[in-house]
Amino acid sequence: MGAWGRNVFQNDTALDIVDEVLDGTFDLDEFRKNFRRDEDEGHLTASQGAALLTLGALVRIARNEDHADLEALLEHAETDEVDLTAFIDQFSDEDVETLRELIGVVIREPSCSELYQLWEESGELEQWLEYSRECLP
Repeated sequence: MGAWGRNVFQNDTALDIVDEVLDGTFDLDEFRKNFRRDEDEGHLTASQGAALLTLGALVRIARNEDHADLEALLEHAETDEVDLTAFIDQFSDEDVETLRELIGVVIREPSCSELYQLWEESGELEQWLEYSRECLP
């Protein structure tokens, strides 16, 4: 699917967020504000979907839960380990639950998720879903 790979960190939106998390500039409140500004009546754009999946993967990794893209994150960071404490400390339990619900929309609601629609059209939906389900925190 163009510049997108099936794995969570294989797109520009994801890498922008990863870079902010790694350099300590990611701000959940700012993300929320921008996300709400870009909302389109319950429809999530491909970029929003990618951002949500990225955050889900990072939350899982920060909580030391298994995630297939941990190695990709470490490779991108050019290190053997990353400290995501400042990132995960921004999330309340309610934030994580909201993130889980929104990721559910991305991977289960084709009428509400442009990303789902694009992967469906590509013929690689099942492979993408397999990776994306791992992003549920």
